Formats: sequence, C-alpha cells, structure tokens
Amino acid sequence: MATSPTSDIRALLGGGGDEDRLATLHILTGTVYLVLGGFLALFALLSLRFPEQSPLSFGQVDMMANTALMLGFGVLTLSGGIYYVLPRLTGTRLAHGRLAALGLVGTAGLTALGIASIPLGFGDGGQPLGLSWWLDAPIALTLAVPLVVTLSTIRNREEQRSYVTLWFVIGGVVWLPLVYTSATLGTLPFTNALAQAFGGVFLTAGFVNMWLLVIGFGLFYYTIVKELDVPLASRQLALVGFWSLGFAAAWWGASQLIFGPGPDWLDGVAAALGLALPIGALANAANYSLTLEESWRDLGVHAGLTSGVIGSYMAVVIGGLAAFASFPSIGAATALTSFWDGIEYGALLGAGPLLAAGFVFPALRRLVGREVPSLDRVSTFNRFTVIGAGGVVVSLVAAGLYSGYSWIGGSNGAAYVDLGEGWAQGGGTTVETLLLLAVGFGIVSLLAQLAYAGVVFGTVTTGRTIPQEVLVAREAADE
Repeated sequence: MATSPTSDIRALLGGGGDEDRLATLHILTGTVYLVLGGFLALFALLSLRFPEQSPLSFGQVDMMANTALMLGFGVLTLSGGIYYVLPRLTGTRLAHGRLAALGLVGTAGLTALGIASIPLGFGDGGQPLGLSWWLDAPIALTLAVPLVVTLSTIRNREEQRSYVTLWFVIGGVVWLPLVYTSATLGTLPFTNALAQAFGGVFLTAGFVNMWLLVIGFGLFYYTIVKELDVPLASRQLALVGFWSLGFAAAWWGASQLIFGPGPDWLDGVAAALGLALPIGALANAANYSLTLEESWRDLGVHAGLTSGVIGSYMAVVIGGLAAFASFPSIGAATALTSFWDGIEYGALLGAGPLLAAGFVFPALRRLVGREVPSLDRVSTFNRFTVIGAGGVVVSLVAAGLYSGYSWIGGSNGAAYVDLGEGWAQGGGTTVETLLLLAVGFGIVSLLAQLAYAGVVFGTVTTGRTIPQEVLVAREAADE
C-alpha cells in the first residue's frame, strides 16, 4: 500500500506524541518567519541609508519586519518551546491540543496578512507593528491561546513540585495577551496621539522583556539542567531575574518619550526602574554561569547550549544600553534617533534568536529523534549573530548618539535650524557612514538567520537518526 501524505508528514515530525509534533510545527513555522524577518530587517536598513532608492519607506519596512519577528518568530517559536516543556514538567498530557493547533494556524495566518497589509496601505502607521484594529483584535485572541493551554495543563499536573521554568512560562503567557491588548486599546482611532505613542513603545518594551526574554530565559533554565544533568545553582537568583524583567519592562518604552508631552514624573521613574532591566538579565546570566560550574568544557558538544549562554549575556548588554538611555541627560539626546532602533534590532535579531537556539536545537533532537546535522553550522550561527547583530547595534547606537548630540549642539549654537531641511545637518557624512556599516553588519546577521534555519530544517530532514524521547500517558503506562 502506498504511504499517504499525512503519514509522510507524521514520520518527518518524529514518532512522538501529538503534543511533540505540535511543538515541532510551531518551531518550524517560527523559523520561516525568522528568515523572512531577517530579509525585511536588512531591507529596512537599506531604506534607512538609501531612502531615495527604496520603493517603501523605512517606517513601512520596519513595521513589516517587526510583525514577522515579533508575532511570527517570537510568538510561535516560544509557544512551541512552552508546549515542549509543559508535559515534561507537569507529568500530564498537553491540554487543548486542537486549540493550540488552531492558535498556530491563526497566528501564522494573521501575521502573514498583517505583513501584506502594510505596503497595501491598510495599516495604521503606529509603531512597532502598524496594524489596524481589525487585525489587532483577532491577533489578541490568538495570543491568549498559550495562556489557556498552559493554565489548563498545569491545573491537571501530576508533578506537585514546580521547577523555575514554570514561573517564567506562567508569567509570559499571562503578560503577552495583556501587553498586546493594552497597547491595542491605546491605538484605537478614538484615542489621542499621546496615548497612541505610549501604546506603541509600551508594546515593544513589553514584548521584548515580558515575553521574548522571560520565556527565553525560562526555557533555557530547563534545557541547561536537562542536557548537562546538573542541578540549578539558585532558585532565588532565578526569581530575582524573573521579577526584575516583569516589573521594569514597560520603562524601556517610556524612556523613549522623556522630555515629551507626558507626565512630569516620567523622567525620574523611568531612570530608576530602567536599572532593573540589566539587573534582571544579569541575574539569569549569572545563574547559568554558576549552574555550569565544571561543565563549561561540555558546552561545545551540546548543540545550542553555547547559543543560550551567549544570548543571555547579549541580553545584559541590550538591557544596559536601554537603562543608560533612560537617564534624562542621555535620553534627551537619544530619543527619536536610531539609538532605540539599534536596541530593538539587538533584542529581536540578536538575543532573541540566540536564546531560542538555546532550547530549540536540543529540543528538536528529542522531538523528532534526529541529531543536529552539523555543529559547525551551529558555531557559524553563533559567530555571525554576535558579529552581525552586535555590529548593527553598535552602528545604530553610535549614529543615534552622534545625531542627538549634534542636534542639541547645533541648535544651542545656532549653527543650523532644528527643523525642516536644516534638521538633516545634524547627521552629516558620519551618520551616513555608520548607517552604511549597519547595512554591512545586517548582511552578516542575515547569514546567521539562514544558518539557524539550516540547523532547524536540517535536523528534521537529514539529521542522523537517534533514540527518540517519547512521552507516555500515565494511564497507558499502567496498563
């Protein structure tokens, strides 16, 4: 009898349970959006440097890239990681599998529709996604799917002791729909311009800190002890990292609007609470380092573990830059410059993919029963991400600082006007050179994303077959 296409797909995704296949599909779909987002991010850098030659404005392409990276890659990949660890940490089957599959289809489809709507003129133009309310509403519903699945699974758990990963997972799935819904309400047509501006920056900061980093750190806590069979160094340090990120997340966004028409207390509070961002990231990175202890030499033979460690320290750098710009004296120069675009790029295409690789590469081995095709390709991904994404961050941050202080100095010295055509004089050839460097580093970063996709799809399709971890329901095991 001929093999049906359905059985071919099931064989490709491994012989595990339905929840494992579901997790694999989330990871694979998220990988496609990572590559798409990488291309769009490079296009955005090109449109920023060469605006006259670009068919689309930087703002349009940037929103398309953010939609692909935040909703397509960030939500789907991390949701797949959640569905991977939940049965293993709770000792029970994943609840509402069909709802989770519907969430995958809905999020992937709405993300594609959102990307297409922006160049067609159906977006609202607001950062970071620029989607109209009639897309935001169903997206908010799909983002609540991981919340329902997670809480239902944990409610039926067999394992009574909770590992730290569950704290991060519960926090992330609760915060994600709340952040998105709150930001959507702030961008509805009847709200004023100030509310819309705060809603946009709140969504960017909330997504990165309360979802991308929180879930990424949490899943890597599971991976590092699982793969190396070592005890966690400190539950208390993990708790510090968790609450620091959650408590201070919104102030990354508000820091971009200091000295604006917002409330007077914003400047001081943003500066004080912004310090919690690097503290939270550093607490988690230090906890990983202490957990490794005598296992540092083993990182190279476990695909992805080096990625996760590097990603955790890159998150410290990103958080430190955000906290640095939260002080009023610095924020006065960096607001509305490429400084914050550099931070956003470093989070979405630097720390995010590295932390994702930290659990995706080891998880795929267990999900599909195949070995990573090449550790050299993993090393290439790590190296190109650090060089590429790190280079873009440095270039855009430097260009933002130079532009900001040039504008201030030129305005105070009456060297040129600070509006109209004279506004461009604050940059000059120095900023143009820095933006050109960012384009070059963006190409390297895109190669890193292609290497990530090569590892993911190569593992599923051509990886060497190894013994697979198969979950067995308790009732089946007792028969």
